[in-house]
Amino acid sequence: MSKFFNNIKKIFVKSKGLFSLGFAAIVSNGIGGLFWLYMASLLTVEDYGKITYLISIAIIASTISLAGMTNTMTVFRAKGEKIQSTIYLIGIISPIITSLILYVFFIQDITISLYVVGYVLFTLVTAELIGLKSYVKYSKSILIQKILLVVFAIGLYHVIGFEGLILGMALSFLPFLIVVFKSFKNEKVNFTGIKTKINFVVNSYLLDLSNAFNGSLDKIIIAPILGYALLGNYQLGLQFLALLSILPGIFYQYILPQDSSGNPTKTVKKIMILISVLVAIGSVMLSPFIIPKLFPNFVEAIEVIQIMSISIISSTIILTYVSKYLGRTKSKIVIIGSGIYLLVQIPTLLIFSQYWGINGAAISLLIASIIHAAYFVVIDNFFKRSKIDS
Repeated sequence: MSKFFNNIKKIFVKSKGLFSLGFAAIVSNGIGGLFWLYMASLLTVEDYGKITYLISIAIIASTISLAGMTNTMTVFRAKGEKIQSTIYLIGIISPIITSLILYVFFIQDITISLYVVGYVLFTLVTAELIGLKSYVKYSKSILIQKILLVVFAIGLYHVIGFEGLILGMALSFLPFLIVVFKSFKNEKVNFTGIKTKINFVVNSYLLDLSNAFNGSLDKIIIAPILGYALLGNYQLGLQFLALLSILPGIFYQYILPQDSSGNPTKTVKKIMILISVLVAIGSVMLSPFIIPKLFPNFVEAIEVIQIMSISIISSTIILTYVSKYLGRTKSKIVIIGSGIYLLVQIPTLLIFSQYWGINGAAISLLIASIIHAAYFVVIDNFFKRSKIDS
């Protein structure tokens, strides 16, 4: 019996990082999901769509500012290289420039600019913690940010209205500036370390941009075509998809540094896919009963949620391959996949939304996700048959 408990203890210790990530992801994404669902109950469908539109623009601007540093930080910190101060310096200068351009030429809203700066720095801080496999610190950081978001955003919304939402989200990132400034004391800035990795940085940048456009461009297109109200229903569907993606996201954060370090992850990846299938089935069956009761103003989102739920399976498959190839610094393969997704989604979005409205937009997302996953399966089989080290 004691041997049995010793084995259980060993498994727990070995998987401590995964449990820590799991707890943080479930709680933080739960907080974030409930926050947006709560806001859906307060805001009109049109305002819900409007804030989605503004945040989508901010996320694209933030990704431009990150300049490919997210995966660069995670992968090379996992390999033990000290490049964090240099990356943090880029993470300070770049978003300031981008946010100023955004403010002057596009959206004259200082809260959006603050959001861009905060988002970039927080993303880099968490990327370093993942690379260092400091899963407990990462988990604490994610939870603190989400709690601050809820407190600041809801509080400021009730004080100054709609504008307070984005301001509150921006303020939730700022406490993590402490981590950034501490890194400058411990390590000198050295751009040589980044220059030697320029190919990976460029490929990572292209990947980040494609992912940002994949996740935000559809919302920026839907707003002028279908209006903020239908975008609000579409966003509610995406919010449910984000909740469904919690567990696959936990596993991805765990396996990326493991793949980067050369550790085996096949079993974890199989579990990821199995869970995604079960989650998709549950969502399709339950959403017609849940939405009318909790969100009577968003009944048009029921079919959107059902369609998007199916994509969680293909999205999880995609994550397993993304981790594999990024871990081996073969980011070009991942970039091509993201490009394929975008090339499929945008044309089908423009066509399908004209015929089937918001459901057509959801169908375009599903089709793009399936083709994206199929691309990775084909590429992986090609490498195996050709006996090429993939």
